[in-house]
Parts: sequence; structure tokens; C-alpha cells
Amino acid sequence: MGKHDEDQEHGADPTRPPLTAARAREMTAGLREAMDDIRRSVTVLAARVEDAHAARVWVPLGHPSWESYCEAEFGISRAQAYRLLDVARALAASATRSPPAPRRLARETPARPPSPCSTTASPSAP
Repeated sequence: MGKHDEDQEHGADPTRPPLTAARAREMTAGLREAMDDIRRSVTVLAARVEDAHAARVWVPLGHPSWESYCEAEFGISRAQAYRLLDVARALAASATRSPPAPRRLARETPARPPSPCSTTASPSAP
């Protein structure tokens, strides 16, 4: 499959004029900022979910369970309520690890020529 087909498959508009590198960097910075905002929001939400569950907030509010509480208070299903807990626990577990480096696509990474030091030939004897 060619690049043109790949772009169309992923929703790229082939009639749109190409971006300048400066505009592409600007758009990328905007995406990065939005993703950072989401990460911060998810981190806050996860911490609050974990705290609320640990404190059993549903009991003094008269709900028989966590899922009942989440459905009544936030309109989310049992599965979504437990997914929130899973996210909270996963974030807590990964809090001690450093964030991953930004991923680069293989086609964006230029190929490097082999290092002259990596040859397998042995030095010749005198």
C-alpha cells in the first residue's frame, strides 16, 4: 500500500495544501499541550477515585455499593466505575517510573550507516 493510500485510509485530506514545517511544529505543540492537560486531568481524577473508593464514600451517602454510587452520582455503568479504579491503580503503580520518551515512527527516523567500529573482521597479524 502506497503512502497516498495510507493517508486516505487514516482520514488525511489529499486536496489540502501541504503544511509548512513551522505550522506543523505549531500544531504539534498544540497537540502536546492538550495531551499534557489530559494527563494532568486523568491523574487528578484517578487520585480522587482511589481516595473515594478507599474511604467508601458510598456508605454514608446511603448507596449499597461502589457501582451503585457511581451510577447514581455520575451516571456511569458498573464496568465504567471499575475501569476508573483500574486506571487509578495503574497510574499509582506507574507513578514511580519516569514517563516514556516520545515515540517516533520508523519512517521518521533516518537510517544510520553502520559504524566503522562494528565490523567483524579481526585485526591482521604482523
